Order: sequence, then structure tokens, then C-alpha cells
Amino acid sequence: MKSSNNRRRNSTGSIFSMIAMLAGLGVFACMCAFAWYMLFAQQKSGQSDTDNVSLSSAKLLNEGDRIGQMNNVVERCRELVFISRTNKAAADNLGVEMYQPLAQQLLDESRANSSLVEAERQNQTKLAIKNVQTYVSQYNMTQRTGNKLKLPWVQTAFPEITAVYMGSISGIECNVENLQVFPGLREFDVQMQYIQPGSNLYRGNLDAKLPAPDNDLTFKLSSLPTDVGGTVTPVRLTNPDVFINPTQVMTTMQETGQRPEQLPGALQIVESMDVASNGNKSSIRLSSTATADGALPPP
Repeated sequence: MKSSNNRRRNSTGSIFSMIAMLAGLGVFACMCAFAWYMLFAQQKSGQSDTDNVSLSSAKLLNEGDRIGQMNNVVERCRELVFISRTNKAAADNLGVEMYQPLAQQLLDESRANSSLVEAERQNQTKLAIKNVQTYVSQYNMTQRTGNKLKLPWVQTAFPEITAVYMGSISGIECNVENLQVFPGLREFDVQMQYIQPGSNLYRGNLDAKLPAPDNDLTFKLSSLPTDVGGTVTPVRLTNPDVFINPTQVMTTMQETGQRPEQLPGALQIVESMDVASNGNKSSIRLSSTATADGALPPP
């Protein structure tokens, strides 16, 4: 009888031990699941912050229709050089001495103006980069320090912007349309495949060189969506796979001194969120790509 009672008590004790062990494992599993949930929630929150920063930064790229207006000025200057060269050749063929000096002066002025326009285009590129760098630096300085998530076994820090890239979006043409006013120039542009068939827009990220001897001049047309029926394309997030010609213009709180060849119409923000778990440290990379708003309708 005693032996039977002992066996019953041992059996009951084993069941209680197993239940306690399973309950402990269940609690541990729940705690691990909760930790992973909180970690993913922090990553999602950090990605949302990165998206907001990239959208706000992208608004600065084409502020005041900077890119759209610059593209138009570059193309009008290009047309002026072409027609001045044409007039100079016509004056030489006429053989009238009073026309030739005037035609030469107009050509020289148009060529000099093209150099001024190119210098201003580069200045606008610097200004766009500077505006974004200022915004990003202020964002990093106002970010809180310490741990955003703090659990006994895992901690995450507040994200920090570690890199800014500027470039453009693949497949976007220039907002400038070929006016078809100068047949000779249009014929040359078609031959050089400067114009997108159908839309009659110049291709984006193009250095539209003129025929010799004016092929030493630079006429860079940047990609920018044109308006559609007066509707301007808004600033938006985009797939990073279509982000092309990236140039890193900023690291953590530092400028790289690099500049894109064209006026940037898109950018990519990269943030880093440090994670510590059981003495091991790693970083989660968060990135977001955004494109600037499109060109304003012509006046």
C-alpha cells in the first residue's frame, strides 16, 4: 500500500514538474516573441522616419522649380549659340564687311553667355546639396541619444543618418521640349538622338553638344518630369532599383565634397540603428529613396 502511494506521489510530482517546465518554456518563448516583435516594431518605426526624412529632403532639390528653369535656360542659350553661328556663316558668305564684325560679336557674346549659364548650373547644384546637407545635419543634431528600446536582453539606439546619395531616376526625360523653331538644329538633334521620339522632349541627363566648332561648350540637361496638362508631379518615394548615377554627398555630419554631374532630381537617405543583445552589437541599415517634384508648367 505504501509503495503504491509513493508511486502515486512520484507520478504526481513528475507531472507538476513537467507542467512547471512547460510553463517556464512557454513564458520564455513569449518573452522572446515579444522581444522580436518590439525589435521589428522599432525597425518599422525607424523606416517610417527615414521615409519622412527622404521626402522632406527631396522637396529641397527642385525648390522653386530650380531644375526646370535651369534646363530651359540651358536649352535657350544653346539655341542662341547655334543661331549666332548660323548668322555668322551667312554674314561671311555675303561678304559684306559691316555685317561680319557684328555677327562675330553676337557669336562671341552667345558663347560667353553659355559659360556663365554653365557656371550658374554648377552653382545651383552646390546650393541644392547645401540645402539638403543643412537639413540632414539639423535632423541628426535633434535626434535623441541613448536607447530607443531597452529590454534586459536587447537594446536599440535611435537611428542616425549615415549617408546621403544624390542622383536621378532611370527613364525620366528632361522637361524641355524641342521647339522646332530652328530646322537645322532639330535635324542635328534628331541625328544625335537627343530627342525622345513621340514626346519631343530632350533626353534626361544629357550633355547636348553642338556641331563643331561649338562642341567645346557644355549644355547639360537634367532629367525632370514635365507637367501633364498643367499638373505637376509631386515629390514621392520610389524604388531604389531605378535610382541611378548615385553620388555620395554626405556621411555622418560630414560633407564628402563630391557633386553629381547633373542637377540631382532624386536622393537616397541611409540611416543606421544600433542593436545590442547579450553583449553583441550590430546595426540595422534603413534606406529610403525619393524623387523631387516635377517641373512647373511653362508661363
